[in-house]
Amino acid sequence: MIPRRFRLLAVFLLSLLLMIFLSGCWDEHELHTLFIVTGVALDESDDPEKMDITVQIAKSQSKSSRSGDTEPQENYIILLKNKSGTMMEGLMEFNRDSSRTLMLNHNQVLLFGSSLAKQGIKDHIDLFMRDQDSRMEVLMIVVDGRGEEALAAKLSQDRISGMFLSRVIRTMSSVSSYYQVRMLDFVSRLLEETTSPVVPIVTVTKKGKMEEIKITGMAVFKGDKMIDRLSNDETLGYIWAMGDVKHCNVVTSTEVGKAVFQIIKLDCKRDVKIRHDGGIGVTLSVNTTLSVGEISGFSETTSEELMPYLVKIAQEEIKRKIMNSFETARRLNADIYGFGTSVYRKYPKEWKSMKDSWDEIFSDIELNVQVKAHIPVTGQITQPLGMKGE
Repeated sequence: MIPRRFRLLAVFLLSLLLMIFLSGCWDEHELHTLFIVTGVALDESDDPEKMDITVQIAKSQSKSSRSGDTEPQENYIILLKNKSGTMMEGLMEFNRDSSRTLMLNHNQVLLFGSSLAKQGIKDHIDLFMRDQDSRMEVLMIVVDGRGEEALAAKLSQDRISGMFLSRVIRTMSSVSSYYQVRMLDFVSRLLEETTSPVVPIVTVTKKGKMEEIKITGMAVFKGDKMIDRLSNDETLGYIWAMGDVKHCNVVTSTEVGKAVFQIIKLDCKRDVKIRHDGGIGVTLSVNTTLSVGEISGFSETTSEELMPYLVKIAQEEIKRKIMNSFETARRLNADIYGFGTSVYRKYPKEWKSMKDSWDEIFSDIELNVQVKAHIPVTGQITQPLGMKGE
């Protein structure tokens, strides 16, 4: 009989051999054989049957970047362009004509030129939803103009514009998650059928020898086609109506003074009801905690009157922006809030007869906005420096 210690040793050696010879990645690629994609832009083509595809590739640097580095942007990125009927054809052409294989796993942004967005983008994102190398979490952005301009922009803050846009959007998502629209979020709204997707829209402008990319609002979609946009002010009203907002400013100005508040926390609860006439009424209950960031004027207001007055004007401004945003959505007949989904969840039986005529019902919604603001007194100065003491 073989001693027990020899049997254990044999099992250990066999396990070690299996780990050595059977482990490994079957689909591994060496870095020098890959192009790491950091941004993809799709634009309208002069051929109506095709689209212009631009791919941004980050170059690997042999030396670490330094503060104040003045190397040209061309040293950091490669832009590949072609004209194809589908994204799959475009990728095949890129791979066929390149010395390396495109890798989409690390793509940061998917950009759409505004002209192409107005034609419809559903067919153009089909590959990104199916391809195992792409991610449903990729950020979607509409560019006012052509998407390729954003990928080619020479920025002072970041040499790789795809990475810059990703960081900006993710920073804005700390204010509200609704600033960050992933492909997954866009498709989910499309599947809701009555909810209109919104996507951040950016503008590229010249600034001397460089360019700037700034968020200028939200592109509003009806189905998969862009129909209009919300301004930055209207976007604020939209995200306040959606709730879960942090670290956002409320700027108020009256005849007696100006005050800037910082939202510490803002929640919004909605209640939908079917009216007696068959229409829909929506009540938005906004509850927010604010701090006073800046204040000037109010010299004729006593210290006892000041705090209630500040609360009042903050509530009025929040309500005004929410209502302005809603009126724009009503004018566009675009349910960007998902009110239809809320009605379906509360009244599933009644929704069956409402779904097909939701556009007409949405345009007739009665919206009631109730705002309750709280400014805690925590020892901070809440009076203008020019206010006389009592």
